[in-house]
Amino acid sequence: MKSGITAQQRELIPAGFIEALLAQGERAGRERELLLGDAAFPFDPLRGCSATQTTSSAAFSRLALALFRVLDDEAGGSMPDAPTPVGTARLLAFSLLGSHNLGAALRRAIEFNRCCRLNRGQSAVNSLTIDEDLREATLSYYLEGSDRAQQRLLCGLAIWMRFCGWLIGQHIDVVSARCAAAAPANVRELRHFFPCPVAFGAADNAVVFSVRHLEAELLRSETDLSRYLREAPYCLVVAPKPSSLSITRRIRELLGDDFRCEMPSFEDLTGMLNMSARTLRRRLEREGTSYQRIKDNARRDLAIALLQRDGATVSEVAERVGFSDPSAFHRSFKKWTGESPGAFRA
Repeated sequence: MKSGITAQQRELIPAGFIEALLAQGERAGRERELLLGDAAFPFDPLRGCSATQTTSSAAFSRLALALFRVLDDEAGGSMPDAPTPVGTARLLAFSLLGSHNLGAALRRAIEFNRCCRLNRGQSAVNSLTIDEDLREATLSYYLEGSDRAQQRLLCGLAIWMRFCGWLIGQHIDVVSARCAAAAPANVRELRHFFPCPVAFGAADNAVVFSVRHLEAELLRSETDLSRYLREAPYCLVVAPKPSSLSITRRIRELLGDDFRCEMPSFEDLTGMLNMSARTLRRRLEREGTSYQRIKDNARRDLAIALLQRDGATVSEVAERVGFSDPSAFHRSFKKWTGESPGAFRA
């Protein structure tokens, strides 16, 4: 089930991400070549400009950090109230490391935001709530602003989930989200962060995930964090950095991305991982997931990637992700994403 895509190929940045940073820099008065020079992009003598065709994750991160310095705003203009001065995120991140678990870290982050980032006299809805019956946690954030501002705030919550996942060495699966805005005409940005169902027109912006993650200990040191912050723009915006500590990641690697053949059974998986069924169930439960959810998410992610390309029909996508019956694929895809395959592609 393994694919032939190398790790280096996976880290090459789609041109749209680079273009978005350069366009934002231009709007702030910084010429493209100057911004690329700030980020130490190599000069291409054949094209007479900086080389951006095959941008690495490290180069993308340098470019984003250079833009933040130009804007003096680490949020890149996404916060509707005020810029976030350069250095704020670093202070916040280091302040979390002493927390005894992720729940305590998130509550400390909420307090930091209230005391250190919000303008005096301004209020925000920023809370962490727990549903003990469903064993789900909800992280919410709302500030007065336009629909576009609310969509960006929701994307900011997704970025927080990626950072939190890195802190605890787990993948945090957002099972649903809601947005305090009408559904946008172009949902590509939200889809990038949220393959799960998103409800629009809500009273706030929120993400919902397993409460088990809140109980996880923070595994990172100050040295780890210093190293991570240098590549944070890529890991938080483009693709989260997989954790070698996560059993979810190990299973996803074993499954690969070709599901036309039957996936391994749970019993087969225990043998492949060289651990007992009891140990595997306990580790999956600790990460707030199950083998069935991991399989569903693997199929979902591949289906989304295939539907975003031109050429493949919905029936062909269904076959690629392991469904012999297209109608069963339609039902599953709508359950996973909140949309039918046809509506998702439109």
